[in-house]
Amino acid sequence: MLSRVASSIYWMARYVERAENIARIMDANYHMILDLPSGVGEQWEPLVVTTGDEELFKEHYDTFNQENVVQFLTFDLRNPNSILSCLRAARENARSVRELISSEMWQQINTFYLLLKEASGKGRIDLPHEFFVEIMMASHLFSGLTENTMTHGEGWEFARLGRMLERADKTARIIDVKYFI
Repeated sequence: MLSRVASSIYWMARYVERAENIARIMDANYHMILDLPSGVGEQWEPLVVTTGDEELFKEHYDTFNQENVVQFLTFDLRNPNSILSCLRAARENARSVRELISSEMWQQINTFYLLLKEASGKGRIDLPHEFFVEIMMASHLFSGLTENTMTHGEGWEFARLGRMLERADKTARIIDVKYFI
């Protein structure tokens, strides 16, 4: 397998996993806000710190409020770790190895990207829980299609490696941020 192909498969899977992780922490934060006692401020800054993009956020936004953080982590193409940026990068990696992934995988990642692209045109999220659950489900569908339709060879192993390393990285970041707080 060419290193270019292995890299594209690895990053495709890693970016899809990253998009799901960001959607998951955003959804969890919305639920946490509902349980906060009155008078306690909302916790939006730790979400940006968890992604490692605090400096980039400060370059483009003034305050860590709900509107800014949701825009930055979900739709802002200036943020390479936003959900939309991750899906765009995953789609481009998938396009470059389209002959090695199943047509179902390509169709799912393309549909997933277009869903986010359409939502970004609105500029807001009407029902955050449903929106982020839809992102998580699209990611799960992509992972399931990868497991069930991709040949279990070297390419599949690189996809698994990308997905698992992204999980480990995000878990370590969350523990680091929450432990510090």
